[in-house]
Amino acid sequence: MKIKKELIKGISVLFMVVMVLVGCQKAADNTTQRVESPETGLVFQISKDYLDQGTIAIEGPYEDYNGNDLISVVWYYTPVTDKLFEEAEGLSSENFTVEVMEKLYEQLMIHSKYLMNITLIEESKYKKEIEKGTELEELAYGDNPEVLGTNEGYVYLLSIQENDTSGMEKEEKELYEECSAHMQSVKDTLTFMKKTAAAKFPSKMPTFTAKDLAGNTITDSIFSEKDLTVVNIWGTFCNPCVEEMPELGAWAKEMPENVQMVGLIVDINGDEDTEHQELAVTITERAGAEFTQIIANEDFNDIMRWVTGVPTTLFIDKEGNIVGDPIVGANVKGYKDFVEDYISGN
Repeated sequence: MKIKKELIKGISVLFMVVMVLVGCQKAADNTTQRVESPETGLVFQISKDYLDQGTIAIEGPYEDYNGNDLISVVWYYTPVTDKLFEEAEGLSSENFTVEVMEKLYEQLMIHSKYLMNITLIEESKYKKEIEKGTELEELAYGDNPEVLGTNEGYVYLLSIQENDTSGMEKEEKELYEECSAHMQSVKDTLTFMKKTAAAKFPSKMPTFTAKDLAGNTITDSIFSEKDLTVVNIWGTFCNPCVEEMPELGAWAKEMPENVQMVGLIVDINGDEDTEHQELAVTITERAGAEFTQIIANEDFNDIMRWVTGVPTTLFIDKEGNIVGDPIVGANVKGYKDFVEDYISGN
């Protein structure tokens, strides 16, 4: 599919920058395709036609809001979604307003849907939660979850989504219903394989020299100025990023003396990209976000390759170590809770 990766990355956590079909091999039956995901230990059998058309894709694995691995089968009505992204890509930064982003997001929610989600939870964690009386719906991401099975110390919770088809034309609705019905076959043919260790997010921020929106040179020495730095990774294309910016701006002004907020903007491509730079200035000024906004460059590549969606927020100590887990998605309360616990020593 022709997808504008920057947009798909930041519109919502729903749309991840990584859309990987791992280890694809043709199955003996030429109507299905074997799709291996070693990092989740799962083997899918999915209609080859749907995969080739881009109507069905496998996204992930990525981390959900509970810190568990999640892999999804996602449906796209490409005659509409491709056109939406092509139109958005052709807009100037001046015309690509918050209102346009919101409209794009609303349309995407109609024409792209989760079909199946599979959540992986460590067996010990799963057991503790169940003993506490936690419902499966609280542990899994999706509708009517059920236990698929266990594999190499993990419990797999599977959910086949119940999605709204309002807003779809007849042809689209029929295709969606075909793909949705196909999920039962996918579920019935799911098998386990050896789960490889998932690569881990870096434990330390890279050494860097970059510019901020005001043109000042910023280096990694910025972290040594405070006991804790909250790094909010965002993009001008990202509606949730823009929406949380006023709250971040207000919080930055109220932070304890030993804590600071820093933004890291991912979609300004060098000094010549004045359109995105001007848009970032407009967004931050309107939001009252007066904290330092660093323009990401190649020095950040070792971090950015792990960022599966924006906003992503990191917590950095004064030695440049990443402490705690990254938070993917707009979750100001989660940021604040972490900072409070960290500085209180909990």
